[in-house]
This record gives sequence, C-alpha cells and structure tokens, in this order.
Amino acid sequence: MSLTLQQKKKLGYHLTARDRRENRFHFIKEQLEKQYKRKLTRMQVRYLEKGIRKQAIYDIETSDFNPYQNFIICCVIHVRDILTEKVEKHILHITKSSIKEAVDNTTFDFDRELLQKMSKIFSNVDQICGHFSDKFDNRYYTSRCLLTNQSDLIPHYQDLMAADTWRMMKKTLKAPRNTLNNLILQATGTSQKTHVDLKYWYTVKFPDNKNWQKAMDYILDHCKKDVKMTVKAVKKIEKFNNVSGAAF
Repeated sequence: MSLTLQQKKKLGYHLTARDRRENRFHFIKEQLEKQYKRKLTRMQVRYLEKGIRKQAIYDIETSDFNPYQNFIICCVIHVRDILTEKVEKHILHITKSSIKEAVDNTTFDFDRELLQKMSKIFSNVDQICGHFSDKFDNRYYTSRCLLTNQSDLIPHYQDLMAADTWRMMKKTLKAPRNTLNNLILQATGTSQKTHVDLKYWYTVKFPDNKNWQKAMDYILDHCKKDVKMTVKAVKKIEKFNNVSGAAF
C-alpha cells in the first residue's frame, strides 16, 4: 500500500525528489485555491502558478511570407480563461475601406488597423500560443508593427509570454513532419485542414474584384479551422508538455 506525503512525513520516511515536487505542488495548489476561492485542477494550477490566466490561441494568414511590402490578411484568436474555461472568439481581417485608405495615402499598409486590434487583444492576455508561431506568426506581427510605424503595439520584453505547439510537438511527439495537420492527426485522429488556394490570397489585394468577399471568406474559413485544430491539440498535449514562460 502506498503512503501519502503526510503519512511519510509522520513516520519519518525519507522523501524522494518526486515526493518533494508533489509537496511543493500541493502547497502552491492550496495557496491558489485560497486566492481564487475554488477547487483547481492540476492543469489549472500549472498555468496559474506561471501567472497565466488568459491564453490567446491564434493564427494569421498573410499575403506573402516576407513582411516587407506585404501584410496580414486576417487573424483568428480564441482567448481561453484558464480559471473558468470560458472562451472568447475574435475574427479580424482587413477591409475594403482599409485597403482603399492605404492606397489613397500611398502607404499600402492594408493591415494597419488590423494590427491595432490584435495589439488590444494581446495586451489583455498573459500568454499567446500558435503552431510555428515562434518562428512565423509572432515575428511577422512584430515586423509589420515596425514597418507600419506602430512600434508601440509590440509588447515589451517579458510583458507577454509565448508558447508554440510546434515546439511541443518536436519535443514530445514523433510525426513525419511537424505540421499542424500532423499534430492534429496524432492528437485526435482527424483533421479539418483545408487546401491553400493561392488565387484567393492574391484576390484579396484587390477590393474591386467581384470575388473579393468570396476570397476573404475562404481565407477566414481556413484560418478558423487552423485555430480550432490548434485549440484541440493544446488541450490534448499540454498535460505532458511544459507550460511556457518564454517571453514573446
């Protein structure tokens, strides 16, 4: 019969490293439950211990991989409250009016307003998470903020934490390729991944095109499904991965 930590202490047993970790965890859990006045799961304790209550799981779609003279087309963000498990969904995209304004001003910063909206959401969360976001999404956002002369939208160092399901996948799973499609297949057995049809990504640059809305709807659907899959994957693999405290 296995003994509890309390029984081991009472009997004077030597505590193992695992015992000491468990003892620390229960102390933190007790303190957090007093603070939030509710019972907490192990996963909630792991997040809240790092100061993460609001987690934004997101994805962007861009007109090109190079942020110089290109732009973010849309962004889908699910803000997850670790304490209540409530989710707020945000769907942001460039508009015909924002394109026209940028052309009229000869700045061609189609995503200027979109970046501002993203920044407002980021400033109200503790951690952002995406797939390959550490290598692409986060950096693209930062570059676009600088290139649109909006450096104030970039979080100060360590003001925002970041996690990446791509990094989690590389460390804890074995897949043919470290893509979101392979991650969701391993995590759930099914995928909603849609094909990137470049004609739609090209069309959204031209608001007068009769297929502009059709193109935007297609890209948004693609982005929504990517975020939905990332959310599912996070909830499946967070148990056996580190809760990231890395800076944005």
